[in-house]
Amino acid sequence: MKITCPDCSTSYEIKAEAVGPEGRSVKCAKCGNRWFVSSEDEEGTIDFEAADEPVEAAAPEDAGEAAEEADWTADAEEDSGASALEEEPADPDMGGEDPPDITSPSPVAMSPATSDEGKFAEDLREEEGAGDDIESLAKRPKIIVNPNKFRRDHISTVINWLFRRNFRRLGGFTLFGFALVACLLLVLMRDNIVKQSPDLASLFQMIGFDVNLRGLEFRNLRTFTEVEDGNRVLVVEGSIRNILEETNVVPAIRLAIRSDDMQEVYAWTVEPRTRSLNALDETRFRTILSDPPTGATDIQVRFVDRGNKQIVLE
Repeated sequence: MKITCPDCSTSYEIKAEAVGPEGRSVKCAKCGNRWFVSSEDEEGTIDFEAADEPVEAAAPEDAGEAAEEADWTADAEEDSGASALEEEPADPDMGGEDPPDITSPSPVAMSPATSDEGKFAEDLREEEGAGDDIESLAKRPKIIVNPNKFRRDHISTVINWLFRRNFRRLGGFTLFGFALVACLLLVLMRDNIVKQSPDLASLFQMIGFDVNLRGLEFRNLRTFTEVEDGNRVLVVEGSIRNILEETNVVPAIRLAIRSDDMQEVYAWTVEPRTRSLNALDETRFRTILSDPPTGATDIQVRFVDRGNKQIVLE
């Protein structure tokens, strides 16, 4: 297979197997130019023998290329003719006889085209060998994946966000949050707080929260007067309900009659017959006061401990 350098028009004879079915890039040994040679390229498939045969009429655009190839062939023949074979000198021992018309083969002078073709073939072999060495000796680095590379650090993100905020404004929001939590705890734990400090019961009542330390409450309280055996009597009756979901002890009941200025006029204590109530259960009580004092406008009802008769918070 013959190929020609498009830059310096130097021709080379190579094997078609060196090009391959897909073609390859080659380098001119004379001028160093590189070009791509395909196995289907018409110019690359021209043979030396085809140059001696008569060329059929071609298109005008191919006439110049055919002429250049013919000139190249003529130059190659002239160069080869110029290097004629030298005859060996006659042997002196042969006497006066003429030397035989036999010439010994002498080394043929290598034309520039032949040397260029050799260099070109060497370059092809070097490129093929280098390609194989590079592929065989290539060191492919291992890819090490860092599992923490794309993991977001939420703690550092929050810290950076806090540092970018206004500390004065942030401090105000923090104090407001603490105050809100403290108020919520005071309301939820008011029973325990009042047990430790009974005076705080009035504070919770002012803000609308009742405090029930015993878990009992009065229901359906009713007061009225009757005449019994010709005497006027005061009747107080109602129910006691256990608001806890467990058994609860029923204490004594203290009743106090108060005047217009909320001063106690008379007080007495009643101990219900029922001493304990089940969860969410209730019991009734009734008490009668003979000859109630005059000027009574209000009756206060509270729980007290049995026996000691001390007033405790309702």
